Formats: sequence, structure tokens, C-alpha cells
Amino acid sequence: MTTTAALGPQDGYPPMRIACYLVGVLIIANILSFVDRQILALLVGPIRRDLAITDTDISVLHGFAFTILYSFLGLPLGRFVDRHNRRLVIVAGVAIWSVMTIACGLANSFWELFAARVGVGIGEATLAPAAYSLISDAFRPDRRGTALSVYTSGIYLGIGAALTLGGLVIAMTNQQADVTLPLFGTVRSWQAAFIVVGLPGLLLAPLILTITEPPRRRPLSAAANVTPDDALRYLKGNGRAFLFTLLAYDCFAMAAYAAGSWVPTVFVRVHHWPMAQTGLYYGLAIMVMGCAGGALAGIFGDRMIGANLDGRLRLSLYSIPLWILAIATGTLSGDPWIALAGFGFSAFFSSVSNCIGPTVVQEMTPGRLRGQATALYFFTQNLFSLTLGPMAVALVTDKIFHDDTAVAASILVVALPAILLGGLFTLLARRPFTQTRQTLELAA
Repeated sequence: MTTTAALGPQDGYPPMRIACYLVGVLIIANILSFVDRQILALLVGPIRRDLAITDTDISVLHGFAFTILYSFLGLPLGRFVDRHNRRLVIVAGVAIWSVMTIACGLANSFWELFAARVGVGIGEATLAPAAYSLISDAFRPDRRGTALSVYTSGIYLGIGAALTLGGLVIAMTNQQADVTLPLFGTVRSWQAAFIVVGLPGLLLAPLILTITEPPRRRPLSAAANVTPDDALRYLKGNGRAFLFTLLAYDCFAMAAYAAGSWVPTVFVRVHHWPMAQTGLYYGLAIMVMGCAGGALAGIFGDRMIGANLDGRLRLSLYSIPLWILAIATGTLSGDPWIALAGFGFSAFFSSVSNCIGPTVVQEMTPGRLRGQATALYFFTQNLFSLTLGPMAVALVTDKIFHDDTAVAASILVVALPAILLGGLFTLLARRPFTQTRQTLELAA
């Protein structure tokens, strides 16, 4: 039996070594989730060729197919997470999305690939509500932002790893139209990439069982049983804070997904880099710069809330001008290396805001409702941002420019207004967010 002493100090938070181990394992899960989700971005060319589809069809596979159930399942899963064992939820999800990523590698038509992508979304819907709830309960408020941002930066490790590993697989198979894999037989090279990145998740699922579930953090007045009505009442009572905060970070995410989904295609179509080279260099840039932005956002955000409750929102605002400059450099430069630098710094500044967003939601929500609040955050973000960001770029390329090589300009056309709108909503969120935080602190 676990004793009180084993849990750590009397405030009930687990010892730092246990909390850090929890974050480490969840980061691995987050990385693999984005590897499996984002590998498609590097495989646009061969998939289009073999399945005879358009950029718009690719955007449907990348966004809508993934989010159609990912978004809606997140809400009931959030309620489930607030009541039940969070580790087991993640174990089931990892197994499902890994199997369905492998199924992507066995697809031979648009609709088969569509169905497999839906399955990936179903599995990955489990991770965010459970992981953010676990981490928020494992760390004190003055360390929570750093822990959550480090975890969220796994997004950029995952995207970068997807591109780098995908590039390596393509490099190893680029002389062959077909590849023979043990157990799977002969498949196309792009199918092999899906299978290779899907397999590690099956090894990760048992590792999730080794983490310790921390006690849930609740205000002293909180009821033991939480109902959907509790969440709805809290949401209504803090409607302006949630509305403007969710809109702000949805817009920031839309800009990030618009770029992240199509930048590899920019290097292939515009700068004429091979896919293997694109995956290696852009993947490394995303990993280094995205993780740096997320980690620094957590560290500086934790310091800034010491002076202002809305310190993290301020940090998001400060990053906007530099983010715009970076993405403009990436999309407008004719030199591939300058473009690479621009897109790398764009990943840095987008990571600042996109790692802050989930932390802000945790800070404005009682511990007993964090699973549902996190699910709501990702419901709106993925239903709209992940669906509309990639699709908007494809539609601008296909329907407005009518030119495949205009994809860089399409990214800028979509991302720039999204970033500016995100800044506007952040400004509108500051006052109601601060009021909600003050109320929570009085109730704690």
C-alpha cells in the first residue's frame, strides 16, 4: 500500500522524480501520436500519384478524416477521464492509434486510407484529456506551466520525427517502387513509411502502466462526484474567459497546422528538394526550434504569472510580430536555406503560443473538471483548426492560384490572418481570464 510519506510533501503532490517520470513517459506517447498523425505531410506526392487524388483530397485525409471522431469523442472521454483511471485510457488509445497507423500502410484506395485515418483519430482522442489532467495534478502551480509546456513540445518532436523518419524510409526505398516487409509482404514505399512509424506504439502501451496516478486536485468545496452539468455550469459562469481564450488559441493552431501540413510540400515543389532531404532538414528544424519555443514558453510563463495572472497571455501577444516575420520569410524567400531558417523560427514562435494554450485552460479550471476542459479545448481546436488549416491552404492553391507551385503563397494567405485574429482574441481574453483566475484562487 502507498503511504502518505511515499507520496511526498503533505500538500499531496508526488515526489519530483515520480512526476518527472510521468511527464517523460507521456512525452514519448505525445511524440508517437504526432509521428503517426503527421507522417502524411511528407508523403503527399507518392500518395497523390498512386491514389490519383488532388491536394484538396489530401487535406481531407490530413484534417477532416482525422478530426471527425477525434474531436467529438474527446468530450465524453474528458468526462470519463475525470472519473476513471487515466493510465488505462491512454493505454487503450495508444494501441488503437498504432494499429490504425499500420492500417494506413495497407490502404490501396482513398476511402481505405480515409477509414484508417479516422481510426487514428479515435485512438489519439484519448491522450490529451488524460495526459493534461495527470500532469496538472502531479505538479504545483509554480511548476505546472513548465511541465505542461515541456509535454506539449512533444508535438514538435513528433512532427520533426515523423518528417525525419519518413525521410529516412523514403531514402532507403527511393530506388524501389515496392518494398517487401516481414509479415506485411510487398507494399509501396509510402505504405512502408506508415507501417514503420506505427509499430513502436505497440511497444509503448505497456510502458504507460508503469506511471503513478497522482491524486486529483480539487478546491476544498468540490463535490466528490462530477457530472456533465457541473462542467456546463462552470463553463457558463466563465463564458467570456473560455470563449475568447479558445478562439485565440484555435486561431494560433490554425496558422500552425496550415504551415506544418504543407511546408514539406513547399520544399519539394518550389525548392525542388528530394523528399528525403526535406524530411531530414525540416524535421530537424522543427524538433530543435519547436521544442525550444515550448520549453522557454513554460519557463518564462511561470515567471510572468508571478507578477500578472494573465502573464501567459501576454507572452503569446509578445510572440506575434516575430512569428509573422518568420513565416513571411519562409514563404516568400526564393532561397531554400533562408526559407528553412524562416520556417524554423516560425515553429519556435508558434510553439510559444500553442504550448501556452493548454496551460492557460488548466489554470482557469478546477481540478475536478480539467479532463472535460481539456477535451473542450482540443474539440474546438481540432474540429476547426486542424480541419480548416490544411484544407484552406489546399483550396487556395487549387481554386484561387490554380498552380501547385503557389503552395508557399497559400500558406501565408491562410496563416497571416489567423495569427492576427488570434492576437485580437487574446487581448479580449485578458480581463475575463484574470477574473476567473482570481475566483479560483479564492475558492482553493
